[in-house]
Amino acid sequence: MKLPLPPLHVLAPRRLEKLCRLVAAALGFLQAWGRRHDSGDGVAYMGADGIAYLDIGDAYWRGDWAAAVNAMWSPFYSWLTGLVLRLFQPTPFQEFTVVRLLNFSLYLLSLAAFVLLLRELERFRQHLTNDDGDSQVNSHADTQTDSQADAHALPRRAWLIFAYALFIWTSLSMNRVARTSPDVLVSALVFVASALLLRIRTRRAGWLAFALFGLTLGVGYLTKTFMFPLAFVFLASSLFACGNWRRAVPRVALALLVFLAVSAPFVVALSRAKHRLTIGDTGRLNYAWHVNGTTSFIHWQGEPAGASSGTPAHPTRKLSDTPALYEFAAPVAGTYPPWYDPTYWYEGVRPRLSLKQQLKAVARNVLLAYEFLFYRFFPGAIAAALFILFYTSRRRPRDIARDIARYSFLLAPALVASACYLLIHFEQRYFAPFVVIIGVSLFNAVRLPPTEDARRLVGALVCVTLVTFALSLGYYSARDLYSTVADLAPGRAARRDVQWQVAEELRRLGVAPGEPVASIGNTMFHAWPRLARVRVVAEISTRPTGGDVEKFWAGDAALKARIVETFARTGARVIVAEGIPAWVSNADGWQRIGATHFYVYVLPRA
Repeated sequence: MKLPLPPLHVLAPRRLEKLCRLVAAALGFLQAWGRRHDSGDGVAYMGADGIAYLDIGDAYWRGDWAAAVNAMWSPFYSWLTGLVLRLFQPTPFQEFTVVRLLNFSLYLLSLAAFVLLLRELERFRQHLTNDDGDSQVNSHADTQTDSQADAHALPRRAWLIFAYALFIWTSLSMNRVARTSPDVLVSALVFVASALLLRIRTRRAGWLAFALFGLTLGVGYLTKTFMFPLAFVFLASSLFACGNWRRAVPRVALALLVFLAVSAPFVVALSRAKHRLTIGDTGRLNYAWHVNGTTSFIHWQGEPAGASSGTPAHPTRKLSDTPALYEFAAPVAGTYPPWYDPTYWYEGVRPRLSLKQQLKAVARNVLLAYEFLFYRFFPGAIAAALFILFYTSRRRPRDIARDIARYSFLLAPALVASACYLLIHFEQRYFAPFVVIIGVSLFNAVRLPPTEDARRLVGALVCVTLVTFALSLGYYSARDLYSTVADLAPGRAARRDVQWQVAEELRRLGVAPGEPVASIGNTMFHAWPRLARVRVVAEISTRPTGGDVEKFWAGDAALKARIVETFARTGARVIVAEGIPAWVSNADGWQRIGATHFYVYVLPRA
């Protein structure tokens, strides 16, 4: 039975590519706009990293350098958020919408960088074709195998569909335009650096291109700390891609100098703040958290005991053991100080190399990567399509290996980055740009015989890819569309936004911006403190051990009174609790906030 071909011939490649870009832009905008409120899972996700970046951006633009320089969060994205908020001066309720529109702008930048990458990949493929043609002319005909003589690249229409589907899916599902983080910008910078590598390989890069290469890598480090060590992998790849060592060395040296010139000021600022040479402590903390098993993220008190994890120099202050109550009013700034600068509270942590722990971490991460690849529609379809294309190409394994090896200079940074993340921590968004680089490079390396069967096979794979793409993104895009249309009703978004209702209640109770508050629950991932412009200074948290919130509610009246008094001594104006269990019989003094699951307790003034 012959599968019908998709009507790829209806659209010229140029029109098809324009359509792909339009679809990419439309779906990206839909996600950014549709998830800006709780009704679209937006504000509910605006916690942790996003709040820290916004706070740091504010600190930079008000000139508070001591609070702004941070060894956990790279500065470039905070500079952008701070600039946009300063220019547009939105109300607190509009703030997250403005930031997500900034993210959409960065997504468009990433799309433009991806288009540049595809252009350079096509030029490189033509470059290889010309080289192969020259080599065949100068060689004996009897030395050419059938697989070498009859191999053709993927049809351009099919290649474009595979490439754009991969870009859109990774950007919206792995990365997410709605997430307030620099990851979309990192993708754009990785694509630009990779495009410049291709230009270097085809010997079309002059001194200016190498300077731009160094600038891109430097901005990459200012956007994400991991890009600093990865920059040296990119530079090494450019050295080999250049081919002629005499030509390569001075140009790569220029790229290195530009990279160091861009990176050095922030390295110096960080090192002075930490009183030691450092490019940032993100790697050290993540290794301690995810490999060594040190208490993750907040409220480390030296655990695990006896495991040589180090001694905290200045941990958050534990005011009660049962339930665990922590205070952190000073000296760290920010809406939620424990996550504004974890490197301060984790000063003294000692990451240690343990073969057993490292192997367990790798096994865990590889399993997560496997589940991600084969238990999601789209990445499994892409992997299967590549396998089928290479398997049915009628080329010998060594020829396929040679075809892929031609892209080794481009694949090396992506593979090294992926391997480094697998050593420590698997999170989809970290891999997004590198999955794209690996995927489009492999599709570019496919060589097929120019037969009708091969043409039909490609058409069938394109159909399967588009179907799985639609199935994978369809539900979420439909939800974003529903949220976008529903929120057009006047005042509906504000009424439904739980986090905003909490912030409004605090204002009604007279809690002014900048005043201290306390919390019971998973405060790290809540947006109401930022919306209300207050500072959380103490909490009973669901982290790090769990069960403390339940211990508070299960306690007798004397325990609750003691905890409330302890909260009052921290200077907090109110306590905000994320829900009261249904089995609690005594909740005197707690007022429910509207129809939400949040409650507030007004503390007596000192």
